[in-house]
Amino acid sequence: MLFYQLTGFMGASEDDTIACKAPHLPDPSTASLLLDFDGTLVEIADRPDGIVVTEKVRHLLRHASERLEGRVALVSGRSIEDLQRFLPDFDGPLIGTHGAEMRIDGERTETEKIDHSTVSRLIRLAEDFGALRPEFLVERKPSGVVLHYRQAEDHAALALRFMESLAMAADGFRLQPALMAYELKPENIGKDVALRKLLAMPPFAGTTPVFIGDDLTDEPALDLVQEMGGFGIKIGEAETVARHRLADPSGLIGCLEEWLG
Repeated sequence: MLFYQLTGFMGASEDDTIACKAPHLPDPSTASLLLDFDGTLVEIADRPDGIVVTEKVRHLLRHASERLEGRVALVSGRSIEDLQRFLPDFDGPLIGTHGAEMRIDGERTETEKIDHSTVSRLIRLAEDFGALRPEFLVERKPSGVVLHYRQAEDHAALALRFMESLAMAADGFRLQPALMAYELKPENIGKDVALRKLLAMPPFAGTTPVFIGDDLTDEPALDLVQEMGGFGIKIGEAETVARHRLADPSGLIGCLEEWLG
């Protein structure tokens, strides 16, 4: 049988690897599954709208929802609207825009009060800057704005200086580094904050949480589930607080298929 390996953070030796199957992961009957989207379930694309959601991903989410009796949620930096567009058949909980919004039982709400007038100003300023440097990509969010430099790596320092200046001028907002991007978002919003709320709700309350993510923005959530006695799994090779990791989204899909049976 093929075993997909979860390894420790510092490049574990062969003896330190653990198989994805139980007992190393909790029994599915007692677990909840919490998944980032880009870089975790799907491969990163040059542009946010360029990702490909495979049938394997769709099948995995259907199977996981059935096997875990609805205890599956997506926790993404994308907006709820974006997630629904890419995954129209997934009716489970969604945490979008790094925790700024949630969709529970089909009802979409903001988790915290957002200063939308300041968000609009930040978006406008970022788009004006992007018009001067078209190699940057500006992404609008309901609670902030992202400046992507994946196609302009040589100008990463310029992107950082610009976004830092906006963060310093906008009370209540902070700069969030991400993979090849810088994001401005409200200070009181985070995936960990939203996850703590979700994990107190039925049917998630009292379960062993398994959270999987790939980005810097996932680190607080990875830390949270481990503090709660759950499992944090990092996708990729970046530094992490997670105690386990997998190489890429395809490895994750195989691992979860094996775990869920």
